[in-house]
Amino acid sequence: MATTTKNLVITFKQEADNTYSMTIPDYKDAITDTEILAGAQAIITQNIFAPDGLDFIGVLTAKRVDTTTTEVEIPEA
Repeated sequence: MATTTKNLVITFKQEADNTYSMTIPDYKDAITDTEILAGAQAIITQNIFAPDGLDFIGVLTAKRVDTTTTEVEIPEA
């Protein structure tokens, strides 16, 4: 049986030329690019996160990552 996982991965630019990727599981199918970018910008504007004490200063990438996993049946010996 196959299972599919859906993740939204947003990579932010931080101070001191660092980057930080945030993975958001089970994103909504109907989410638009505009909504994703608005949410990412809200995270920056509201200064919600500061991993390692470094603020986010921009969005570098945003990706929808869908992974399908199918288990291989192994017969009993």
